[in-house]
Amino acid sequence: MMKQLVLVSLASTFVFGGCAGEGPEENEAPAIQAAPGGEASVALRIERALRALDRGEDPAKALAEIDLVRKDPAATAIEQDEAILVWSRALEANADTEGAITAVENLITKHAADREWALSAEAEKRLRKLLTGSEQATKRRLTPAAPTVSTFAGVLAKSFAPDAGGRYRVRILAFGGDQTHASERIGTFNVAGALRAEKEKDCPACEVNVDSTTNRESSWIGILRARAEIASSLVVYYYDLEGGEIPARYDAELPLPSAEIKARLEKGKGLVAAKKREGAPPVILVAAPRFAQLDNVETTLAGMGELPIEATSVEVPASLEQEEIQAVVRSHFGAFRACYEAVLQANPGASGRILLDFKVDTDGHVANVKATAEAASLQSMETCMREAAQSFVFPAATKETSVVYPILYAPN
Repeated sequence: MMKQLVLVSLASTFVFGGCAGEGPEENEAPAIQAAPGGEASVALRIERALRALDRGEDPAKALAEIDLVRKDPAATAIEQDEAILVWSRALEANADTEGAITAVENLITKHAADREWALSAEAEKRLRKLLTGSEQATKRRLTPAAPTVSTFAGVLAKSFAPDAGGRYRVRILAFGGDQTHASERIGTFNVAGALRAEKEKDCPACEVNVDSTTNRESSWIGILRARAEIASSLVVYYYDLEGGEIPARYDAELPLPSAEIKARLEKGKGLVAAKKREGAPPVILVAAPRFAQLDNVETTLAGMGELPIEATSVEVPASLEQEEIQAVVRSHFGAFRACYEAVLQANPGASGRILLDFKVDTDGHVANVKATAEAASLQSMETCMREAAQSFVFPAATKETSVVYPILYAPN
């Protein structure tokens, strides 16, 4: 749980700024109205419908307006996409949430072959907002990878057969989890390596022709982009209760319903499950209560000698993981730096270690915080450090966590 870090004294300048905007006047004309001098352009009509929705005007009128726009043959491709996003908003304003969701899903699916397109970010935010209530995707940590071949990879290899030319074609689709998750480090899904290892047992000198590709999507929204490939690929879904939930709308893709997954995770254990498919590789689920515990669950899966067709619970650490502690402590380095820079004003050569000692309760709050300076020159920092650490908030866990965290300070 202990990690040494060096805080370098830096003079920081924070500039806060903003732009003042003027609100609409009470006598401003309605957003949807006939344009003087002839028919309005497509862009203007989209803008009028959007303004009407923003200002809470008649949603039925806004829906009718944007419905005409999206069908207008004069609209460019980008204007058509923009109109669909506004149309989705209008449908939602008219209490047609299902229609609003479907409109965005169809838009993303239409661009499945385009890894990047003009309104990609806006469409993803819109769909997240409709299905989760938040536009933002959860940020994920990166873990160094050193792939090997796991026992479970050997189990999965049995789902792949060579084509007429003797070539194995392995396509893996992974949704959620870490972009460089444990699977690369411990070889959970290294099917290509397992196929080669199996062939080498019978014929060490023979060449094994394997065409293997892995596509990782950071969230469940990737399901829409990859639907054409899901039916023929080995599919892996990662699921956690810290923003990594998969909406129930996509339950048909999972080995078991999301409501059941969530209920089992709320009991404090991880979960692995598999679903067999006729003529296709299986679908795999790796789930944990907390994002940081997915590695633990996948490590258990990597050692399994058969598919977990019956959903299997996995023990996970009850207390906080080291990386969870580091993430919170490091997020407060700005406050610690301020403590240190105050000391440097009186003693420019002050340096040494301060030990932060505290407990984290199951709700994620800290208690019994102590800050102990090993060097006399830093003793005046102890109170400042202790007060800064009192504001730590960690993920909830099922067991109290004791932490001793040393921080090394050195000028420049």
